[in-house]
Amino acid sequence: MEAIVERVLTQAMERLQAAGKVPAELRLPVVIERPKREEFGDFGCALPLALAKATRRNPVECGKELMAAIQAPEGLFEAVTFAPPGYLNFKVAPAAWFQRMKDVTTIPADGAGERVLLEFVSANPTGPLHVGHGRGAVLGDALARVMRAAGYAVETEYYVNDVGNQMAMMGLSLHCRGREVLGLSDGSDFPEKGYRGQYVRDVAAEFVATPAGKAACEQPYESIGARDDNACTHFAEERLLGVIQATLKAGGIHFDRWYVERTLHASGALAATVQRLLDQGHAYRDEAGAILFRMEGKADEDDRVMVRASGVPTYFAADIAYHDDKARRGFTRLINIWGADHHGYIPRMKASLEALGHDPACLQVLLVQMVTLTRGGEAVPMGKRSGEFVTLQEVLEEVGQDAVRFLFLLRRADAQFEFDLDLAKSQSMDNPVYYVQYGHARVASILRKAAGLGIAVPGWTDGMQDVLTLPEEMSLVKDLARFAGVVTSAARRCEPHHVAFYLMDLVKDFHGYYTRNKHTEKVISDDTVKTAARLFLVSRVQSVLAEGLALLGVSAPEEMRLTADDEPA
Repeated sequence: MEAIVERVLTQAMERLQAAGKVPAELRLPVVIERPKREEFGDFGCALPLALAKATRRNPVECGKELMAAIQAPEGLFEAVTFAPPGYLNFKVAPAAWFQRMKDVTTIPADGAGERVLLEFVSANPTGPLHVGHGRGAVLGDALARVMRAAGYAVETEYYVNDVGNQMAMMGLSLHCRGREVLGLSDGSDFPEKGYRGQYVRDVAAEFVATPAGKAACEQPYESIGARDDNACTHFAEERLLGVIQATLKAGGIHFDRWYVERTLHASGALAATVQRLLDQGHAYRDEAGAILFRMEGKADEDDRVMVRASGVPTYFAADIAYHDDKARRGFTRLINIWGADHHGYIPRMKASLEALGHDPACLQVLLVQMVTLTRGGEAVPMGKRSGEFVTLQEVLEEVGQDAVRFLFLLRRADAQFEFDLDLAKSQSMDNPVYYVQYGHARVASILRKAAGLGIAVPGWTDGMQDVLTLPEEMSLVKDLARFAGVVTSAARRCEPHHVAFYLMDLVKDFHGYYTRNKHTEKVISDDTVKTAARLFLVSRVQSVLAEGLALLGVSAPEEMRLTADDEPA
């Protein structure tokens, strides 16, 4: 419905421009809002205020002109009014709301097939995923689902960063623990910045149980090959990447492609990209022989090292080559989900894409804030190197996939988040995921009762709008009509949490409707006309809840534990 109102206003502006009453070149955003006060109608828009400011005219005059130019479909609006200082308020006719009931789960293909590459998680294979990784994983997977539903051609990718100092340190940590297992070290030589978790000891025990691993750990680390490319690092990568993949699968997270960084080095793509930048003057060698990317005139004032004087590429060089490869694959939008600490990295990546001939605007970075894990009101430590942390796998096993996914999507990605393990496990209305799923199960219970009585859920008929006259029923009809718009907006804004917020609102209204009327205006009653209309209404609630939960990767149970007071109405 928001889209319909927006289109009506946009067309009104176009008519004013065609009539010469508004400058033809003027482009103003048409932002549709939901008023907080019911007397202001269903929707509002501050377009008269924006138009008055742009044309230096009186907002009242602008509002009147816009209202006169509106040519809405017959029966759409019950009233269109002006409110100071410069708002147009729209009250949609009840019949128009009810017409939306026919196809509430149909989502317009707003994305029009745009090719989008969504990269997320991409944690180094140096240990299990922690809860912070989980937040980015859930955001990315839910965003992919929402955007696909809205018509975008989305592919998901995990970038396996298996080259560099962190992998070298992982290999050294594994080597040292392997020597301890073999009785060749007492652990005093373990590196200060090494990975100390129990998982390293476990992988090391597996490693030295193989002939190759035993032989590697019997030698000095320096003698078994390049620091990030030897038997130790390869074994650690294989095992830990397997752990990461298993955890993501347990969380319902799917990737279309796993892109291994080492292939950029082995194929020569990284070296070729660096050479292109040198040839085009976007990079240069300094007096020490290092290769730097020019950031002159860009947001970041310092030039950035791509290749060290030793000839070893930096992470930045690999990222440039990787993003060049992404753009060359024909994607028009590259969406990355990064930790909030990567904010300063964005201008460099955009600058490098521009230098390589790509539109820097194609890169869109969503920053995810930190997660604090709590149990019993106390924070749980999360530090991979220290070894004292709760893994994402452990959280999934403790509270379940549904709770992890839904709770992570109840905050904006750029807002810090406290994940309460006790709340996530509780089977009460205080637990948001339980609250929403309970709404779906409650409807399913009503429909089972109807089926047991031989009553089928009917299709939509125009007469239903004359039967569903309770204020709570009208509220549900309006809620249901919003679903498609919420999904398309969430996809356009890359904010899947709006779907979670919407489901909370919908189920709140449904629980209220059920509770207030279960003894007086039951869904199933002796009135066959009302029963049919109400069964259709609650079946639409169930369909939207199921569809919305699926978009978030959360299950929609048909049965949940019900109290005596929650028997089907």
